[in-house]
Amino acid sequence: MIFLSAAQRQVVQRYEHLAALADRLPCWVPARTVADALGFDHSGIELALRLAGRPYVWATEFENVHSLWRYGEPNILADGKRYACSEDYYQAQKTVPYDDGAWCARREGVMEVAVQAKLAADPALRTL
Repeated sequence: MIFLSAAQRQVVQRYEHLAALADRLPCWVPARTVADALGFDHSGIELALRLAGRPYVWATEFENVHSLWRYGEPNILADGKRYACSEDYYQAQKTVPYDDGAWCARREGVMEVAVQAKLAADPALRTL
């Protein structure tokens, strides 16, 4: 399920298969419905379900790129340093030269720090 906040009203109105939801926002929508409306297949959804081993929920405000959904990423403070956004922090934690094995071992912990910092920077996210 994907949570579409009221801030997404203008976005959903642009898509025929989502437009009817505009007056019901905020609301939960099946991920496959959103994928279909945006012209995506379900492979990413199926992979997430396989990796998680259970259903998951998401909100548009937690995307790391906001080219479609409306959300202004806050600056975050993580590990005592300021970053432009959670994605900048996440990418900055990768070693140079890149070591896939080392990164795979720590990326979930890095993401947890990033999400906690994002929640601290924008307390409104806790109400989603």
